[in-house]
Amino acid sequence: MDIDAKGKSIALSLKVFADDMETVLHNKYGIDGWIGSSREHRDARRLIGKYLNERLTIDINRRERMSLQTDSMIVNEEALWIYMKGSAFETIHYVEINHRVLTDFFRTQTNLVIIGTGKREEGYKLNREKYKIELLL
Repeated sequence: MDIDAKGKSIALSLKVFADDMETVLHNKYGIDGWIGSSREHRDARRLIGKYLNERLTIDINRRERMSLQTDSMIVNEEALWIYMKGSAFETIHYVEINHRVLTDFFRTQTNLVIIGTGKREEGYKLNREKYKIELLL
């Protein structure tokens, strides 16, 4: 996740195993996704975006929920790369990230998050119990 505070934007890339997202599609939406194959369900990518917007939220300056748009999804071997971006109405001073992707389906899920803020980069491990990151920029 790259935060451009002055540019009022956030760009992120999310890597998940395609079969884990297929589990989400099947269990949450009742479809078989077969992501990246000729048998991919026509709504699979739209529903993945919907799921991510429910399970990954970013609040800016304690008053604005950032709307994330999916730029693209690319399947590379067993991985699904999802590229998203969002913009804020004002310069970003404070960010709260709630990352609960896959923790609803996999009890021991650990999400590794690397956040870049221009000059510095920090890594975080998130899971079912610890899913929030707060940053003062």
